[in-house]
Amino acid sequence: MGIYSTKSIWQRALQPIVNFCVARRVHPNAFTYGALVLSLIAALSLYFGGTNKTWLWMVPPCVLIRLLLNLMDGQVARGLNLADDWGEAKNEFGDRVADAMIFAAIGFNKNVATDLGLIALALILLVSYLGILGKALGGRRVYGGLFGKGDRMISLAIFTLYPALSGNIGSYNYFLIFASVAALITLIQRVRIIHGNHHRS
Repeated sequence: MGIYSTKSIWQRALQPIVNFCVARRVHPNAFTYGALVLSLIAALSLYFGGTNKTWLWMVPPCVLIRLLLNLMDGQVARGLNLADDWGEAKNEFGDRVADAMIFAAIGFNKNVATDLGLIALALILLVSYLGILGKALGGRRVYGGLFGKGDRMISLAIFTLYPALSGNIGSYNYFLIFASVAALITLIQRVRIIHGNHHRS
């Protein structure tokens, strides 16, 4: 369920770019840190968009390209035989920092309810925690559920078009409510996945 189910399609589409980077020994850190930089730009744009909606047009390309870079860092690392536990740790930690920056920026926008932003962020971080917990318990990293990273970024990119066009920055309150509900559903889904995996084992 979710955009993660299309991951292999995107990886195949990106393979020519990955091959180009592998041939030129581009280090996977360039993609990992590039995704963080784009997330920071998106966060700043969401924050300053409260006073100037033009900033919001930066959000969709930044969060969508972030997803592509997050896909390619692992592909390039495997292509260069650099994939290891430390690289995975950097990738996971970077994703959490990126999510925190983006959703905190929405919540601290003066036109948005801060409480909603913090609730959404807490639930999203719990979703990510459950994903990692599945692997920590001896299984696989859990990506399933309604509101994984890809779903979060794509829904944010699409929703942002409305306030960017209308100037109704307060409409992000509705997005945060949606994000909170979707994250809560995802928490339940991932708990069930983890329970099912361990029950079968």
